[in-house]
Amino acid sequence: MDRDEIPEGLRKNLLFAGISLIIVVGLVGANNLVTPQESVEVGYTEVHTECAGLDLGVCLGVQHRDHETFNYDNYTRAEEGTEDFYRRVESELMIRAYNTCDQEMEGMEWTDDVEYRNQTATEWLENDNIDLLPCEQAFHRSVDASE
Repeated sequence: MDRDEIPEGLRKNLLFAGISLIIVVGLVGANNLVTPQESVEVGYTEVHTECAGLDLGVCLGVQHRDHETFNYDNYTRAEEGTEDFYRRVESELMIRAYNTCDQEMEGMEWTDDVEYRNQTATEWLENDNIDLLPCEQAFHRSVDASE
């Protein structure tokens, strides 16, 4: 098929589709570059990177961070009121802080925005057994290119 045989409208549509595909692939690639590869353990919680697509040593898809909370002491469920229960609550709340805090947030602003077991972090803090960190101390990464 000769280039002159392709109608002008179809040629424009193919050009726009190609440009859109390049933009999407570029954004996915940029996302995959800024997504940390290493796993992190926070209390009973492990944060790891998953590939939504084909993982052939290199992710052919979109990478995202996910977390899973484990019971390390061979119990199936921590009983409420035990130290293990409160450590799990802290881990779950801090992993939510990791996903909530950004450079504009200061102090404990995040505690009203996250919840675990139908209680906000602010409500959990009323319990003397729960200690949480302010945003400045919660790890978060900046995606600001100027840094």
